[in-house]
Amino acid sequence: MPGWPGKHVSVPSGGSLYLKAAQARKVGGPDQTRRALARDLVDFVAAPLPTRRMRVVGEGGDATQERLRRLPGTVEGASRMLISGKLSAPPLLSTSPRRGGPPKKGRRLGSPKPLARNRSGWQPPPTETGALVPAWTGRWPTVLPGRLLQVVGVRRAWRLRPRQPGQRQPPPAVEAFFSPDLPLSLTALLAQDRARWAVEIPIRDSNALAGFGQAQWRKRERVGGANTLRLVLAAARTLWFGETTARIPPVPRQRYRPWDRQKSAPSQLDLVWTWRAALQTAGVCPIPRVAPDLAAIPQEAEIALPLAA
Repeated sequence: MPGWPGKHVSVPSGGSLYLKAAQARKVGGPDQTRRALARDLVDFVAAPLPTRRMRVVGEGGDATQERLRRLPGTVEGASRMLISGKLSAPPLLSTSPRRGGPPKKGRRLGSPKPLARNRSGWQPPPTETGALVPAWTGRWPTVLPGRLLQVVGVRRAWRLRPRQPGQRQPPPAVEAFFSPDLPLSLTALLAQDRARWAVEIPIRDSNALAGFGQAQWRKRERVGGANTLRLVLAAARTLWFGETTARIPPVPRQRYRPWDRQKSAPSQLDLVWTWRAALQTAGVCPIPRVAPDLAAIPQEAEIALPLAA
């Protein structure tokens, strides 16, 4: 998109209605966990695109068996790892005949938390001052058995400082991230976790602004119908924004938005405000009670924006 340094934009692709066990039995719906529903969304997106490589980035609680096991062949899962997760080395191939099946894992390497106490193999990352990162290769049998993973740890210097009122919680002293993509560089793997922020922002905006978290009804059919309409409108708004920005010259964002130096892609909130401005310029006012003068839509064709409709 012209004027934006990034090459991506967040697009809402679907949603699932989560029901507790008692609610599911009452309405006769499926009793699935949120991780299982998230896995259904991944399969739903990957099915019509069999040749496109995808990477699913999740939180630490998303690194579970029901979400990451038996993913489609074109999908790879990268996520935050539990610092208490037990890693093991690949099994050694035996040259002599032995009874039983082949071993599934080798010697235990330990969890990222004790591994972070080693003094060797650390290097500073290019994005965070005062942090050190190592990289290990191993298997996580309890979550992804049989898969060789690349694990990156982050260790920060712990300083005892008084916490000011309203101050955010400081980042943890030890973190760990994993990816099955072994050729992926250490910097690129850490950048994938930062890309998770582009997912969190649409979730926040959807609950606070788009009405997903403000529904007043309790019928399952109404919840599904209203939220489906919201997703369709968000998709249409995203397509309209892409077509409109491709036909206009790029706007110098550093001049008009000097506080947004690290933002590389537009959010859904940016799309909403651009869409509203285009509708108001075309003479369409969605809230006539706020601006009564704009309640009457003029009929002149020269000020109508076809894509805004």
